[in-house]
Amino acid sequence: MTETVRFGVLGPLRVWQGQQELDLGPPQQRLILAVLLVRPGEVVGADDLVDALWESAAPASAKNLIHRYVGALRRVLEPDLPPRAAGRWLVRQGSGYVLRVDGDSADIVAFRDLVNRARSESDAVAMSSYVEAFQLWRGLCGEGLALTAQAKELFTSINNEFAVAADAMGEVALRCGRAEDALPILRTITARFPLNERIQARLMLVLAATGQQAEALEVYRTTTARLADELGIDPGPELRAAHAQVSHAEQPAGQPAAASIARPAQLPMDLSTFGGRRAELDHLRHLLDSGDPPVTIIAIDGMPGAGKTTTAVHLAHEVVDRYPDGQLYVNLRGFDPSGLAVPPTAALLSFLAALGVHGDRVPPDLATQSALYRTCLAGKRMLVVLDNARDREQVLPLLPGSPSCLVIVTSRNRMTGLVAMEGARPYTLDAVSASEAREILALRLGARSDEQHEAVDRIVEVCSGLPLALAMVAARAATYPDLPLTAIADELRTGHGNLDALSHDETRGVRAVFSWSYEALRPQAALLFRLLSWHWGPDISAHACASLLGVPVREAQTALVELNRTRLVTEHVPGRFLMHDLVRAYAMELSTELDAPDVREQAAHRMFDYYLHSTYAANRPLMPHREVPLTPLTPGVTPETLFDDGTAIQWLAAEYHVVLMAIGQAIERGKADYAWRLAWAIQLYQHYMGFLRDWALTAQVTLEATRAAGDLRGQVFTERSLAGAYFMLGDGKASLQHLYNTLDLINAGGWADEESAYVERNIGEVMITGTVDLQPDYEAAISHFERAHKYYTKMNHMQGVAYTLEGQAVAYMRTGDPERSIDLLNQALPLHRQLNDRTGEGYAYARLADTYLQLGRLDEAEAWLDKAIDLHTKSQHRLMEIDNLVLLGDIRTAQNDAEGARQAWRQALEVAERFGALTTVVELRTRLGESEGSTADAGEPGDPG
Repeated sequence: MTETVRFGVLGPLRVWQGQQELDLGPPQQRLILAVLLVRPGEVVGADDLVDALWESAAPASAKNLIHRYVGALRRVLEPDLPPRAAGRWLVRQGSGYVLRVDGDSADIVAFRDLVNRARSESDAVAMSSYVEAFQLWRGLCGEGLALTAQAKELFTSINNEFAVAADAMGEVALRCGRAEDALPILRTITARFPLNERIQARLMLVLAATGQQAEALEVYRTTTARLADELGIDPGPELRAAHAQVSHAEQPAGQPAAASIARPAQLPMDLSTFGGRRAELDHLRHLLDSGDPPVTIIAIDGMPGAGKTTTAVHLAHEVVDRYPDGQLYVNLRGFDPSGLAVPPTAALLSFLAALGVHGDRVPPDLATQSALYRTCLAGKRMLVVLDNARDREQVLPLLPGSPSCLVIVTSRNRMTGLVAMEGARPYTLDAVSASEAREILALRLGARSDEQHEAVDRIVEVCSGLPLALAMVAARAATYPDLPLTAIADELRTGHGNLDALSHDETRGVRAVFSWSYEALRPQAALLFRLLSWHWGPDISAHACASLLGVPVREAQTALVELNRTRLVTEHVPGRFLMHDLVRAYAMELSTELDAPDVREQAAHRMFDYYLHSTYAANRPLMPHREVPLTPLTPGVTPETLFDDGTAIQWLAAEYHVVLMAIGQAIERGKADYAWRLAWAIQLYQHYMGFLRDWALTAQVTLEATRAAGDLRGQVFTERSLAGAYFMLGDGKASLQHLYNTLDLINAGGWADEESAYVERNIGEVMITGTVDLQPDYEAAISHFERAHKYYTKMNHMQGVAYTLEGQAVAYMRTGDPERSIDLLNQALPLHRQLNDRTGEGYAYARLADTYLQLGRLDEAEAWLDKAIDLHTKSQHRLMEIDNLVLLGDIRTAQNDAEGARQAWRQALEVAERFGALTTVVELRTRLGESEGSTADAGEPGDPG
């Protein structure tokens, strides 16, 4: 009987047969085995192995050498294997090789199986699985091998799995009280990842939980010094939060479990008139049904207009029941004529949000985001559609690590790298056959196609078998039911345009359809079609189209109806329109040829004004007297104006990514004045929804743009905005620094009376609340609020007066003068009501509730809090929701309702973690730790900020 072969790659590469360790040969031969071993069960192409072995140009004999090395390895693993026999372990498959191992024979497979199992187990059982998994770990994957850059990238991604798993183990250990079991493992892993802040922070918390606060603080000091010396950066929020907990002897017992993975359902609607492609779909279904190993990636490529997206979506709907954990979809816009392809990190953030991972739980860098994404999908049966991908590099971070998931990728390019390196199954969509083209027309036109066979055949010939062209012709025919199909066929024959972008043979037919459809448009619809190609968003509304054209909304709607009927645009959701990227390319070429540069520039100018003024109008119901510095409205712009709380949030949600793209376009075009104004306008929505990282990034790029442009006023607003983002993210010191920078700019610009009030108030807010790295200073806060109050009074700015009264009220409550606090809040409330400022009014109610709580008047406290909750629920202010839940927990504690308090704080913690409100996360973990450690006292109620 052949002795068992065991493969080890979690540390130096080693292989045993029974009790004997095998000699794996020279370095390049060992590296081939290691690459195959970290991709168990996958076909690894010969080209990929060449890249892994040779740093620069490979020798001409590279593939022969690969073949020779593989043959030698097979003889080492199975010395008695007859010539030409398939073998048990290392098998040739197509143009590549696969190593067939499982959890019994390979440590990396066993490790992954145990970690995946742990994620679905109870904490106590999961902890045992994690410990068993890490007993297999002997060091970094690929240790001791001579790695090329390509191989190093592969092994680094594998090693990141260990760091993510160790962090998850530490979290489980803290929840179930087994920190002692996790500590030796974390010590070992963190030594290999000295710059990984997340896992160093986890080690600190585990050390603190075992009573070793001094060593935990030493870890912080060592890591901070190393970050400064080697990367030139300060510690991030996670490390600072851990330091704050340890510094206050805050053991994180009782932390609630991370939010469970949501079940997304993002597939676009299947086309009711989908036709043809039976052979293609049969082949793809057969791949899924009989794949051994299981098919995890299908890469569909084809020429523009071949129907790749509709085929992929149709296939996805057919097999959706096999993937009960949900579906993810993203249009990566890899071939968008604007060049604005979706970066992998943006797609990951969207996927993580759909999976229930938000805010501060999202790591800052692409590699760790991708690892977290794979962690979320581990062991799940999830269907992922990556539409319109540009290349392997755009797709790679979006691939799950679990073989139980299916990814369908579409692209104009053949994804040879994805096939070679990730084992994707390729499939090329050619033009449909003539019979299938007739079927597609029949599904859309019904009896008309049966009655006019000759005309249908002529249309089919001109459309060159491209489903996009057929759909556009059918849409035109359906729009004019009395027009004979023979007339349409005749028009198509003479409808060729004079541009060259689509003139190659494969797309000659679709070019004819575009030209024919375009030439049938009335002038205004034709102009809108051309100008739409320059709009930077993924889609557009009718109101925005009106401003793009510079006409009333009704005229734009008429033009859109005409474009939608001809399928030059698609109304993919009610009221929002998009273009196929091939159609956009055609429109852009037409516009370049027919529209003067000043026409295009004026259209872009109107778009900036539309989004700026509409975003300002959407701000008004949420905070009526918030100042947004506007540009003069350009003639022809018709911004949205009629909003209430609900419609404002809906509009901002629909246009949010378009506004962010508008900011980027403004910077690219050298229009810093529009960039910072748009950023300031969208900031309120980012604050409401807890998009704190977006807020910080937007403020940072616009600050750089205003500095480059020498725009002092823009710098004032962006410095203030960045200060607010850092404050909400828990970095009080950085927040104060940007506020002090703002004061310097205000003095340089001579705007002291006009602007200083805002900054003084902001400084007071930072000092009264404190952050992870900054203790509150109530006396200093009162001084700043008083100065701001004087400025606001001088300016007759009543909203500012109301907010400074509230700020002083909170400070006096914290310093033990609740009566004065109530008096100040009662002065602020009528001002908010007079101004219809529901956010400020709700905040005043919450502060009154807090103050009455301090006085022990619990019924009054609860009544005021009910008013606050009602207003903030109506306005959908997510961060104020955290504030109110924290205060509700404090009131329940005072009412001796310990379980009610814990429930409120757990809800608050879930929201705070989702949106990255770090200061509040630290505070809530402390409260929950204390409340679950003692039923007598949950600690002093605090200001949630």
